[in-house]
Amino acid sequence: MLLEIIGFDRHQTFDIQWIELQTMVGNFIIQPGHAPMVLELQDHASIRYCLDNTRQNSVSLPGGIVHITRDAVMILIDPNL
Repeated sequence: MLLEIIGFDRHQTFDIQWIELQTMVGNFIIQPGHAPMVLELQDHASIRYCLDNTRQNSVSLPGGIVHITRDAVMILIDPNL
């Protein structure tokens, strides 16, 4: 599944197995085939994702909006946070 992190000064793309998001309503683990939805990240959220079956990475983001489709996750970083 594709992960895109888009901000004013960055655009990163990763091929991932799953992602864990800290949102305003709790933590979500998103895997391929997940139901489409839009979520708001918690301010100063930490996201964790798996690049393959063994390598995981963690990134701290100021906050933003997450758009989830069945085969992609797009995170739009809020530049005002």
